Amino acid sequence: MQNDTQAFDDIGMRKARYCRYVDTKLWEEFRELFADAPDIRFIDAGGKTIHDFTSVDEFVTTSANYLEGARTIHQVHNAEMERAAEDRVNAIWSMEDYLVFPRTDDQRPATMHGYGHYHETWDFRDGQWRIAKLELRRTILEITPKERAQ
Repeated sequence: MQNDTQAFDDIGMRKARYCRYVDTKLWEEFRELFADAPDIRFIDAGGKTIHDFTSVDEFVTTSANYLEGARTIHQVHNAEMERAAEDRVNAIWSMEDYLVFPRTDDQRPATMHGYGHYHETWDFRDGQWRIAKLELRRTILEITPKERAQ
């Protein structure tokens, strides 16, 4: 089994890939970062769960559909990691994302700009660290509706 330094380095690399895969729409690669049945939740700044998934395939498909045609940037910073068990690490990341949606006639806003923290559990399975639990807790989410952006 990996020591803490190796584990934390590997998880940091995989989280960086998480951001890049979303921004470059590499959905097959993105899917491989997750356990088969992860617990995924998105929580707004008021503490209300706005989306939740227990199927990685549903999460990836929903993400791909929502971000179709969008230009995005996702960044994570200030990793806090601790070993919870030999094959489990808990991590918290500060995050920022910015999404610019196409000017199509759909229900998505013009832009979204948000901040918050990812609270995650990573499990070591089949020689790889994979996200078993992901909870994005927003602290700020600024949404620009299409009618205001024109």
